Amino acid sequence: MIRGPISLLIVGAVMLGATLLVTLGPRAFEGILPAAVLDAMDGTTIGEFTSRRTGSGETPADFLSDGPDGLEVTGPIAAAAGNRPVFIRDVIDNYTTRVGSGAPAELMTIRPISGCRLTPPLEGTTVGHVTAGRTGLDLPILAYNDSDLAAAVQVFVNRYRKAGAVDVRPSAELAYEVYDVAVTETRAPVYLVLESFVRNRIWNIHLAPGARIERVVLLGGTHAGVANLDPVVPVEVLPAAALTACGIQPAYALNPGHRFFEVLSDGPASYKAEAEVKFVAMQDSIAAYNTWFRDSFGVMADVSRAGFGGTISVVGPQPGAAEPKAVYASIQGARIRMTQDTYVEIEGQVAEGEDFAARVRAIATSFAFGDLANLRQGVQF
Repeated sequence: MIRGPISLLIVGAVMLGATLLVTLGPRAFEGILPAAVLDAMDGTTIGEFTSRRTGSGETPADFLSDGPDGLEVTGPIAAAAGNRPVFIRDVIDNYTTRVGSGAPAELMTIRPISGCRLTPPLEGTTVGHVTAGRTGLDLPILAYNDSDLAAAVQVFVNRYRKAGAVDVRPSAELAYEVYDVAVTETRAPVYLVLESFVRNRIWNIHLAPGARIERVVLLGGTHAGVANLDPVVPVEVLPAAALTACGIQPAYALNPGHRFFEVLSDGPASYKAEAEVKFVAMQDSIAAYNTWFRDSFGVMADVSRAGFGGTISVVGPQPGAAEPKAVYASIQGARIRMTQDTYVEIEGQVAEGEDFAARVRAIATSFAFGDLANLRQGVQF
């Protein structure tokens, strides 16, 4: 008599699992399935099976969509110089996006440079240029300051007054996001220019055998760092605020399918006129940034750029069948060099009472005269 309901439950569970796999990938089951199973699911077959294709799926370009909001990665591809797509499996071995529990062995502090002049590449060096926005690959490392705590306290108080006891969760932007860079160039030393469009970024470097890094420059964001880099390699940092102070504004051309061009060509007269003005300003900004980039690094920003979304870019050629690929290097147990905020914490390695949630509760409690129950009575601060 109960066979029918049980069957429905099983079918429902299978459908839910399939939905999570398609939506979130194998990371949806992290902490549930054994590590060996997750590693297998992270492979190419599962990635291709769950991907959305714009073509046959036989070429990397089939997984890059020219969308109204920008280029969209819909499958297992990496960006190469000039934003040429390549299959991830063709440039790096054992790649995985399972980084949520990756804790480094050591954090070393580096500081942004003073002034606006960066050390130029040496003669004969290959310049690799990578840009990255959101990846969704959050590390268990937070960086925040007193302003972030104050904002969180206000949110906590507002929710507490409505519902009583509430959980305190740090904003997602406080976590360091990881972006992977596979270096397959082995003919010459590589000078890496890594450009971030999010607040906190860790760049994870994966080298092919024989690859050599001359210097790393980190541009943009609030805080940035690099993992799995030889400690003797110099790292220079120019965050977003410093770029602005130096009069440097990163700018790149929009993809052809962007909705901006629809307005520019077919929009109402008033919107079209405004779009034409913005387009001229956009072109000027792109030209100015290209000039600065060429003067600083010897290559044009838009021509050298690798980074159209996704989680990984490659610097160097696509290895042939007999040539070694980059080798994946885990964040777990790595050494990370990074700029840091007032507070930096690694999940599971924070003393009791000193994590983000505890700090927020302590501040709120002090304003409530030692008793959070007073907040329900409208204490102002």
